[in-house]
Amino acid sequence: MLVSMTVRNIALIENLQIEFTPGMQVLSGETGAGKSILIDSINLVLGGRADRGLIRSGCERASVEALIDISKLDRVKAILEEQQLEAEGNLMSIYREITHGERNICRVCGTIVPLALLKTLSEFLVDVHGQHEHQSLLDSKQHMSFLDAFGDAEFLEQKQQTAAAYRAWRESSSKFAALRKENAKREERTEYLTNRVRELDAAQLTLGEADSLTKERDRFAGAEKIDSAVRAAYTETYAGGREASAMNKLRSAAEELHTIDALDPRYSALAGRIDAAYYELEEIGLELRDILEKESFDPERNEQVLERLDLIRRLERRFGMPADELVAHHEEIRDELNRLGSMEDRLRRAEADYKHKLQLYRHEAAALTQCRKQLAASLEATMERELSDLGMHNTRFACVFEQPAPDQKKVPTAEGDDHVVFYIAPNPGEPLKPLDKTASGGELSRLMLAMKAAGAAHDGIPCMIFDEIDTGISGHIAQVVAEKMASIARYHQVLCVTHLAQIAAMADTQFLVEKNVVNDRTFTSIHPLNKDQRIREVARLIGVSNEQQESGFAHARAILNAAWDWKRKL
Repeated sequence: MLVSMTVRNIALIENLQIEFTPGMQVLSGETGAGKSILIDSINLVLGGRADRGLIRSGCERASVEALIDISKLDRVKAILEEQQLEAEGNLMSIYREITHGERNICRVCGTIVPLALLKTLSEFLVDVHGQHEHQSLLDSKQHMSFLDAFGDAEFLEQKQQTAAAYRAWRESSSKFAALRKENAKREERTEYLTNRVRELDAAQLTLGEADSLTKERDRFAGAEKIDSAVRAAYTETYAGGREASAMNKLRSAAEELHTIDALDPRYSALAGRIDAAYYELEEIGLELRDILEKESFDPERNEQVLERLDLIRRLERRFGMPADELVAHHEEIRDELNRLGSMEDRLRRAEADYKHKLQLYRHEAAALTQCRKQLAASLEATMERELSDLGMHNTRFACVFEQPAPDQKKVPTAEGDDHVVFYIAPNPGEPLKPLDKTASGGELSRLMLAMKAAGAAHDGIPCMIFDEIDTGISGHIAQVVAEKMASIARYHQVLCVTHLAQIAAMADTQFLVEKNVVNDRTFTSIHPLNKDQRIREVARLIGVSNEQQESGFAHARAILNAAWDWKRKL
């Protein structure tokens, strides 16, 4: 339940702390005292819209902090555990701060969290029924969710099975639709892929081929120059050509000097030196010949490498990817071409799966419809009983399962095939008509309260807040509404803003909301009332003036005593 709430700088509230109790609690006070501000504060701390207009004038920031007992809320505990948040002693703290700047803060258990997480938690914590929320009954699209809220575990299980069957059908439907779309462009796509596969088949690319050829090309580029230089050197020094080689010329020079080496030692020495140069040059020539034999340049192979690299570069530009990726792409488009070739078979299988999943969904949806109709019959009886208690005697209430028009197909949904609309006949002898065309404002308030009362025993939300749900009712019906709210308080913590004495008298705890002016500033305060204070406040609610004070207080005491007697019997 809601244990406490601290409000700072919200509208007329400067600093206010409220301690809540179990059972039914009522907020009363003069119009404009600030009761709605407290409801706005609760909405804010539960993840409602951060309206900066709520910030008290002259302040830069405003905040609301709430403490909630989650000892019986296993789902909330599970969410906190998933988020690695820890509620100390089963008390979960929520803090919301808004500023005039861009930064707003949301904390759960002292840790900053996304607002979406707070909203998720709030769904399990508090149900706020505002002054105009009963207008949601006028939206027929919400009627089925109202009905489903009364379902038991068996109903919820069937609903989950239907949702699972729907998801399976939807997945199958998406695959079937994608295949049909793909098939519509099959011929064009097949021709396109065939040309590309043919081109890549002819190229016969292999992984790493481009790098290998590039390295070979670079070697050939250097080898051509080396071969030319070594060959020329070899020719000049050793092999000779049209002219005698350097070795031949040295041999001739040595022979000439040897013919005169006896005439002078100098000639003999020179001839020896030429002989030495000859032998050295012979070794150089032989080494050059070895180089030519071992490092031969193959112009034909060089041409092949250059042509192959040119083909690869053209393919890379055409396909927009490196050569190695082209190898994988070649396999991919070949596989796609094979798949397109087997499209007819795949389409048949997908269509069969689609129809099978649709049949399974229809089976589950039909079972859900039966469960929902049984639930509707139970709700109809309960609502008519509750409405009778609320003064709408002989009112007929019906959950009508509307069928689609003859020219419309039933489109599967996660909620099943049903479209439920509430019909009502408030007056005997009148036919049932759609609720949005029949019910008045006061009847709508009582219809919503009847639903809350009907679902109180099994509704898992621990705290319910009613903001002036008594709008449009008075007299005996006000007493009946008060009793209904007290009945709801047996299963929930109830917080109610009211202007009716009968409802205020039924409270287990009553708070008075007041507005005061101090030093030209307006402040809203709230404090719990004791027995005597409650008599005075209930007397005010029934319109007691000073002249009627004695009789009015007696009337107020009578109302309170009647309420206490009724609750004891309850």
